[in-house]
Amino acid sequence: MDGLHIDDDCLLRAIAQNNEWAFTKLFYAHKDKVYTIAMMFTKNETDAEEIVQEVFSRIWKYREKLPEIKNFSAWIATVTKHRALTALQKIARERAERQQLYTLSENQTLLDADYNLKEVQSLLQTALQLLTPQQRKVFELTRINGLDRKTVAASLGLSPATVSVHLTIALRRVRSFLYEHSYEIVLLVVFSFLQ
Repeated sequence: MDGLHIDDDCLLRAIAQNNEWAFTKLFYAHKDKVYTIAMMFTKNETDAEEIVQEVFSRIWKYREKLPEIKNFSAWIATVTKHRALTALQKIARERAERQQLYTLSENQTLLDADYNLKEVQSLLQTALQLLTPQQRKVFELTRINGLDRKTVAASLGLSPATVSVHLTIALRRVRSFLYEHSYEIVLLVVFSFLQ
């Protein structure tokens, strides 16, 4: 048995008797080894430092059992590997949970967007029911289909001025309907094509 193991054995017995100086000596003798093993597994300085703290906290917590350890160097290496693997499992679990939350949030956003779009379309259809057939045709051709007023006038057999009058009235009624029903958000959404 070499000097290091004898020193470790003496330190372990002293720590078992609540000797803090011996614990400090053991810590400085093995902390670099523990850190190196932890880094090999975690590849992260913060995680490795936490593992060092956990390993030595465990040593102090179960200090009365330390004299039973035959090869402390091998024992502390094994404990460190177990703590590192536990840390990796925790990191993987947290990452999976974060990904799951992100996916749920993303799906909810898509559902909300789809619901809002359907709601806007439904409100707009209700507003269009309030228009005369001619006003509705003019509105749909200009604002929904994107045709210019001259093309709409030619297709409906109306003058461009008449198309402008129908469109002005239609826009005013649709805006008024949405505003009266307190759909300010919907107004913001559809206002861009109600200009």
